Amino acid sequence: MILPWLASRAGVSDHRCEVLWRVACRQAAVLTGERDGSRYWGAAQQILLNRLAMERWQSVPLFAWPRLLLQDSVEHWSRLARRWWLLPVCRAMPACRPQ
Repeated sequence: MILPWLASRAGVSDHRCEVLWRVACRQAAVLTGERDGSRYWGAAQQILLNRLAMERWQSVPLFAWPRLLLQDSVEHWSRLARRWWLLPVCRAMPACRPQ
C-alpha cells in the first residue's frame, strides 16, 4: 500500500519500487537472520528507503545535484534541530508541554 507512494516520492516506477522492496527484504533477512519481527521489518524498510534515495540520485541530471544536496541538507538539519536543540527548550517551557 505504501510502495506506490514511496515510488512516486522517489521518482521511480511502481515496478522498480517492488523490485527494490524484494531486494530489501532479502538483505534484511540476511542481516537479521529472521523473516519476521520488528528488527526484520525495520531493516527492510530502512534498506528500501536507502535504495530509493540512491535511485533518486541516479535518475537526476548532474546539474540538479546541487539543489538536491541543499534540500537533503536542509531536511537533515531540520530533523537535528527539532530533535536535539529545540526539544530541551520546549520541555523547559510550560506552554510547550502537552497536557
